[in-house]
Amino acid sequence: MEWESYFRSHILARGFEYFEEGAVEDLEVRKDRITATVWGTEKYDVEIKLRDDGVADMYCSCPYAESGENCKHMAAVLYQWEEDEQDQDEEDDWDQEDEDVDSASDKKGTGKREQKKEDKVKELVEQADEKVVRNFLTEILKNDEKMLSRFKLLISADISREDMDRYKNLVDKTVRRYSGRGGFIPYSEAKGFIREMERYLTEDAAGMIERGCLKEAFELSRYVFAEVAQTDMDDSDGGQGEIGENCLEIWEEILDRADGDVERDMYRWFVSRLDGSMPDYMEDYMEDFVMEHFHEKNYLKAKLDFTEKKAQEAKKSPESWSADYESEKWVMRHIGLMEELGQSDDSIDEYCMENWKYTDVRRYCISRCMEQKDYDQAISILKESLKLDASKTGLVRQFSEMLKNIYRTAGKTKEYREQLWEIVTKQAPGNLEAFRELKGLYQKEEWEAAREKIFAVLPRFTRIEPLYKEEKLYDRLLNCAVSAIGLYTIQEYEDVLKDRYPREVLQKYTDELMKLAGRTAPRKEYQNWVAILRRMKKIKGGKEQVDQIVGQWKSMYNNRPALMDELKKL
Repeated sequence: MEWESYFRSHILARGFEYFEEGAVEDLEVRKDRITATVWGTEKYDVEIKLRDDGVADMYCSCPYAESGENCKHMAAVLYQWEEDEQDQDEEDDWDQEDEDVDSASDKKGTGKREQKKEDKVKELVEQADEKVVRNFLTEILKNDEKMLSRFKLLISADISREDMDRYKNLVDKTVRRYSGRGGFIPYSEAKGFIREMERYLTEDAAGMIERGCLKEAFELSRYVFAEVAQTDMDDSDGGQGEIGENCLEIWEEILDRADGDVERDMYRWFVSRLDGSMPDYMEDYMEDFVMEHFHEKNYLKAKLDFTEKKAQEAKKSPESWSADYESEKWVMRHIGLMEELGQSDDSIDEYCMENWKYTDVRRYCISRCMEQKDYDQAISILKESLKLDASKTGLVRQFSEMLKNIYRTAGKTKEYREQLWEIVTKQAPGNLEAFRELKGLYQKEEWEAAREKIFAVLPRFTRIEPLYKEEKLYDRLLNCAVSAIGLYTIQEYEDVLKDRYPREVLQKYTDELMKLAGRTAPRKEYQNWVAILRRMKKIKGGKEQVDQIVGQWKSMYNNRPALMDELKKL
């Protein structure tokens, strides 16, 4: 049966890959149809209707097919069906024993089918005349550049400029084939594209490394990396990141085997490409590779100059969050290199002062002070940081916590208590851990007065309920829960309130449910209401309260069939 013409060439190629990988499962062939499931990004159902020994119609549950296109999953099923049909015919011709291979989901069955296929191919090749095989191979390699490149790599360690140009041309063709006229690879094709690009790395570049062609392996891998990075695609599955990770592994293997010339070429290429020409998340792979490798003194000095240059470039950019982030990042990398090169503390301190506005620089200096047990200097830097970063709430909390801890470490009890009070009442009001820590500094007879002072100065919108629960002030906790809008607070503290104040808890639930019932709602919300009614029934006096609510709802809202239906399940 002729069916390939129903598919675009790259869809056929992807379908064949899926077929080869055993992605087709539960193939069932009837007189008028073929059905199967295919594993892609998820499991898809495929149905192919047959008529007069041909395809009448095809269906697949994947997003690509929903747009009216014939997809790779359909092609994979047809390849599987075609192979099964061919196997049946060849079993008769070659008089082989029948093997039961029902499903690609059965790994043993898949292995048997693959072994059977390999055995047949070997038998054919062994039976063929050597001249016939050579002529046949010549015809294939003449018309398939990818196979030609891999065959040459297989039999020879000599890779010419022409060979490298051929590889790059193949990569370009792969990009064009998937991106089409629109220059964009949709989600439905992105995984196939990434899989093909990975093969250039795991088969071709890896093969070059094994044959000692390190320069060529690096040239191919970096070309694939750049092409994938600059390709416009729906990368929801993170395929570009997978390519980045694969390239990192290959680059590390090349660097482990490289001589000085290859190592220098690699360093120069990475540094020259850290220019913002690639997406940030892909450039990060190159940046991390440069900074984590090349630790000889000459490279460290070169990286020191490079990081200073990048920091200065970022500082000249128009003021923005991203410009500050870039400059701070390169400043910190520069400091790390100064340390690695063994530069003096004075020179590092001087560089830090030049970049004092950056939070991470001050954090670094605080860390150094703590290592040297210079607590007074660390405290001084933290106090200054609290002023410099006063507009950044998160940083203020972090610095306040650090300052408190240093006071405690340094044995400055008075300052430690004052800073902890500041955290509890201003920087992190309602924070239970800080509250408990402060409580631990007071005698039992002193704490009640101190606690009331804390409650009096807490900001208006502080979540004070956890503190009331901690202090077993259940009457205040109940007032908060009852006066709060909605059911969230009463539900959160129901366990500690229901036995002490069952009537008040039930009344809060009743009031809120009656408000909710004043409007129609979807069934899911009715189910939530009924779940609350079940909780109420477990509270003392709850059964009577629930019966009263249900009676009112049945009387008032009997025109809501979904609600009435859910009430029957109570």
